[in-house]
Order: sequence, then C-alpha cells, then structure tokens
Amino acid sequence: MIIQILCESGILGRIGHAMNHGFQLSVRQIVLPFISIILLTGLSACNIPASSPTASFDLTSLAQTAEVQLTQIASTLVVTLNPNLTQPAVTPTPMVMTPTPSQNSTEVPLSSEIPCDRAGVGAILDVTYPDDSRLLPGQAFTKIWRLVNRGSCSWNRNYQVVWFSGDRLGINPSQPLPGKVEPGESVDVAVDMIAPQQPGLYTSYWMLRNPDGKLFGIGPGGNAPFWVRIQVIAAYTSTPTLTPTLTPTPIILAGGQFDLMLGEWIDLDLGKVTDDEEKADIRLVQTEEGSLWIEVEQSTGLMVFGEVQPSFDDCHSAVFSTSRIGLDTIPEGTFLCYRTREGLAGSLKVVSLSPSPLMVRFDFTTWMIP
Repeated sequence: MIIQILCESGILGRIGHAMNHGFQLSVRQIVLPFISIILLTGLSACNIPASSPTASFDLTSLAQTAEVQLTQIASTLVVTLNPNLTQPAVTPTPMVMTPTPSQNSTEVPLSSEIPCDRAGVGAILDVTYPDDSRLLPGQAFTKIWRLVNRGSCSWNRNYQVVWFSGDRLGINPSQPLPGKVEPGESVDVAVDMIAPQQPGLYTSYWMLRNPDGKLFGIGPGGNAPFWVRIQVIAAYTSTPTLTPTLTPTPIILAGGQFDLMLGEWIDLDLGKVTDDEEKADIRLVQTEEGSLWIEVEQSTGLMVFGEVQPSFDDCHSAVFSTSRIGLDTIPEGTFLCYRTREGLAGSLKVVSLSPSPLMVRFDFTTWMIP
C-alpha cells in the first residue's frame, strides 16, 4: 500500500533521479511528503471529516509516530537505491561520571617536608677558636659552635654532640646538649678539648645524635658534620748559655702591596705576579661552588696568624700548612705567615677583596737573614 502511494505520488522517481545524479537527500525531505500522504489517505479511508466532533485523533502524535516509522523505511530505501551510500556512523557521546565524595570520607594530610631532626648554622658558627687558630702543644681549650634547630622536633638533654671523625681532640667523645631547644631556636654547643703534643694542623669533625642513636648535622641534607681546625705550634724555650751569642738581624728583602687576580701566581720573594710556576709561591683560585682559596705551590707554606701583625720570629718558627687556605673564612685585616719556595719567611695581610673584577689586595713583607 505504501509503495503504491509512493509510486503514484512520484516520490520514488524523484529519489532515484537524485541518486543517479549523485545528490543526497535528507531523511526529512523524504519523510515529510510521506506524512502528508499518509494523513490524507488515512482521513479519506476512514471518511472522517476534519470538523467532526466525535474525532479523537491527536494529529500531532500521529505525525510524530508516522515520521519515526517512515524515517526507518526511507533510510532502507535510500541504501537500497544506492548501494555505494553507507549510513554515517553515530558516535556516542561519552558520559563523564564525577564521583561525589562521601560525607564519611576524610582527607589524608600530606607528610611534612621538615624532618624531625636537622641542624643549621647560626649567625656565627665558630663562637670560639675559628679555623686555623694557633695553640701550644697540650693546651686546653673549649670549642663552641652556635647551631640552630632546623627540624620539627625539640631537642633536650637526651640529645648529644658526638665525635664523628678526624682527630680526637675532645676530652670526652660525647656530651649532652645544655638544655631544651625548640625548633627555630639557637644553642651554643661547647666541647672541652686539648691540643695534641706534636706541632701540626688538626681537624676534628662532630655531629649531633638523637635519643634513638641516629646522627644528624648541618648542610642541605642535614647530614654534614661541623668541625674545629687548629694549628699546634712548636713551643720554644730559651736555653741559658754561659757565653752570649749574637743573633743575626733579619732584613726586609721585599715588601709593599700587590693585587692578585683570579688564576694569577705571585712570587713572594719579589712580590711580583709571574707566569713562571717554577718561581711562583701562591695563587688565587675559585671552586665550582664559588668559594675562594689561596693555593700553595709545592714547598711553599701558609698559616693564618690573626689580627696582630706577626714578627719575623713568629713567621720563622710557624708550623705551615701545605694545602690551600679558604679566603671566605678570613676577614679583611687578617695576617698570615708564609714560607717561600726559597725558604724565606714572610707576612701577608688581607687588605681588601673586590668582587668585580675578582681580585684580592695584599700587603706583604719577606725577610731574609744576611
């Protein structure tokens, strides 16, 4: 019946003509004529006038129902008439489900980034006896470090300062902290020590220990020790003699002021910058971390003396270090003793440090005995 109606109305002919010419018809273009035909046919078949009061048809619902049914028929006809035409795939829209948090659920807080036990450096780390302090053999002294509690736990007398490595200068290898130290507070940690009997350079490393026996210290990881470094000088005693002897008076071989730039060598016998390493004594170097050092060449030696200018006897009898000495721990105005490659004694004074360009100015005096 429907096919006959389609044929008589010419709709099938128009569909075929469009398919042969490559045109695409929408479903609505096919369906709407069908609806009109079906409604007219149904009304005429039932012989029900449009104005009949007994009619109970819902034309809107009827049209919608007919449109759905005829849409399926029209889709089948289109595919049948043109086999090369495929129906477009319908891509379903994914449904995103957002979970609703339960009223009984509780958030788990993230763990704190601050460890329980960690120490930091105070405003002044070396309260007493800074690096390379000079002591006599067997001299007793008290080393004091100023530390800060950088952790999240309080310290008390159950925490101890303990010897970690290096030279054992402390009278006791461990001792408790003086009292309670809250996070963020500083404390002066004092350790009684004795200088060794033999002259030389000594370094002793120390750390803190919590009640559970775990060691911790300073630095970015909280695991670096703090230390004390001293120079033990030889103790000279005068020996009485029956016959007085004349002591030769030293003379100044060279003296004045010089500027030492990064990487340059200096000949302390003459106080001149040189490129000849065979005549050089010291040079200024910088590490990758940015710290400045005075590097010693071969048989040359250095020693930090202090704020008072040393005499010839002081520098002549000094115990020298043959390793480099850090300038970052030496303030301006500090005096050093040195021994040149030729074995002559001398005195250096750190006058100033210029950051740009990087340069250190020294006053120097080199003595010799005629």
